[in-house]
Amino acid sequence: MMEYKGYAASVEFDGSAEILHGKVINTGPYPIATFEAVDVKRLRKEFERSVDEYLTWCKEDGVEPKKPYSGKLNLRLGSELHAAVASAAMTERVSINSWIVRILRQTAGLAVDP
Repeated sequence: MMEYKGYAASVEFDGSAEILHGKVINTGPYPIATFEAVDVKRLRKEFERSVDEYLTWCKEDGVEPKKPYSGKLNLRLGSELHAAVASAAMTERVSINSWIVRILRQTAGLAVDP
């Protein structure tokens, strides 16, 4: 994964064409930019150029650019689930937020912070 100006990109390798493909992944269901190159150094440059071009286009056209995800998420759990989550967090002696973040990271296959 690559990051630039708060935007994150995923990268895939196309073995048949021997090319790297990237796309911005943290702005919603549709990427603001896609890019490709034959090596990592050029791919990073293309990623940064694509983000800069997107931001310039938005400014020139008076369009609000899609912002990268902020890391804040409001959830509606319902009272029964909220109580169960609170109980589980208390049992582990952590905050509800810390407990939810740990469970989500595990479920998403990400490293869990100690």
